[in-house]
Amino acid sequence: MSEHVIAEKQPTFLGHPPGLFLLFLVEMWERFSYYGMRGLLVLYLTTPLTGMVALPDGKLAGFNPGRGWSDSDGATLYGWYTGLAYLLPLFGGIIADKMIGTHRSMLVGGVLIAVGHIVLGVSGLGGMENSSLGLSVFMGGLAMIVIGTGHFKPSVSVMVGQLYPEHDPRRDGAFSIFYMGINVGAFICAFTCGTLGERVGWHWGFGSAAAGMIAGLLCYLWGRPRYLGHVGLARDEALAARAPIFLLIGVGASLVFALGYHFGVTAIFNSLMTPAVTTIGALIVLGLAVWFVVSQPREERGPVTSIFLFMLFNAVFWIAFEQAGSSVNLFTDRYTDRTVGDFVVPTTWFQSVNAGFVIILSPLFGWLWTQLGRRGWSPSQPAKIGIALLLVGFGYLLMTMAGLVTATEGAKASMWLVLGMYFVHTVGELFISPTGLSYVTKVAPAKFMSLLMGIWFISSFIANLGGGIVASKVEAIEKGEITLPWHFGGQADFFFVFVVSSVGIGVLVLIATPFLKPLSAGRDD
Repeated sequence: MSEHVIAEKQPTFLGHPPGLFLLFLVEMWERFSYYGMRGLLVLYLTTPLTGMVALPDGKLAGFNPGRGWSDSDGATLYGWYTGLAYLLPLFGGIIADKMIGTHRSMLVGGVLIAVGHIVLGVSGLGGMENSSLGLSVFMGGLAMIVIGTGHFKPSVSVMVGQLYPEHDPRRDGAFSIFYMGINVGAFICAFTCGTLGERVGWHWGFGSAAAGMIAGLLCYLWGRPRYLGHVGLARDEALAARAPIFLLIGVGASLVFALGYHFGVTAIFNSLMTPAVTTIGALIVLGLAVWFVVSQPREERGPVTSIFLFMLFNAVFWIAFEQAGSSVNLFTDRYTDRTVGDFVVPTTWFQSVNAGFVIILSPLFGWLWTQLGRRGWSPSQPAKIGIALLLVGFGYLLMTMAGLVTATEGAKASMWLVLGMYFVHTVGELFISPTGLSYVTKVAPAKFMSLLMGIWFISSFIANLGGGIVASKVEAIEKGEITLPWHFGGQADFFFVFVVSSVGIGVLVLIATPFLKPLSAGRDD
């Protein structure tokens, strides 16, 4: 039986199978858990062991102790965590496709994510709150969440596509609705996980994120037999019955990582991240990309070259954009006036601003692209990338202004500068994010479609890891240990790095657009 038959026989809701809205809820709760923990991670790691915090009257109070890490170490771990969350889905997708199917892969991932968040909560109980054992348990929980995300993230997205026949015109609209689920989850999480984490205790926030994933799993288990039918089942159900093995592998790998961290084995990886090793790795990747392009038939070399180039520009954009959870998050916490009357806005609430703007602006942009397309005025993909880079750079002009206030006036910056940055960055995101994957599907050679899609996601791994590493240099730039051609003082120097790099590359891309556009061989028209 075709996996689409059951979905097609069901009554529709808003023109789509009910299964779409079930997957919407599941993804919403998974993103609730992911972004809820993500917004707390750097704050928790860098809060002093005494938990000293500044009260509205300027006095200090001891509350909610963290781990006392340096900003540099906290940002680096954040980069690895968010980066691997984009890398492992490449392997999780292969496991789902070749072995256990998307249904079981999503269950494995969801269980690992939920248990991982519970482990994070447990790591703060009793004497573990400030002990090395508790930190090692915490690291094991992080590893479990990353491995679970590797199984979950590609599976739920593929199941959305499996609801529709190949050429069903509703497919694009379905993914737009699904994308809203991601942002609804990312929007509401801070008001629960963030508030509990900041105002009650970090580990209450981490534990509440588990509730979101559990809620998503319960929704899925209830709704699957009613609305999804055969969607997501493996080609070989006998082979798929081995899915619990991957659950055990995930738990075992997380335990090994926790033990490795506890006994200092994982520190070896940090020692390998030297500039020389990074440069060699980059040259190897460049060499493989050139080889892959040259190995293509002549008519495919242009489109494949454009994908690699745009992947590079995509990484530059997200390295800047993803400072939101690290350097911008810490600046908001320490140097931003967050008072509204007598109320101090929790730092983590700012993590919901981007998602809120996406929810508001996405319908407008959907309408805009449709209208421009009908008139033949829609910008080409390189033009969209160039505009997105300009916008992310302009957003950091606002953060540079905020940094100047703290450096020259000794006062806290207005929260409106931070909110303005998030608005401008969200507009840039809507230029580059929904259009990048669409571009790959349109121009990639058919036999390498999956490979190039996977490579595109690797750019997100590079961007998130790179963003964490860049964020780890804030202190060195502030102290003058890293010298830059400009000197404004404080963190203004750091934020201006993204103004120069993003705007500079954006201008170059726009200038080169007449030469980049023909690389698509007309497939993007």
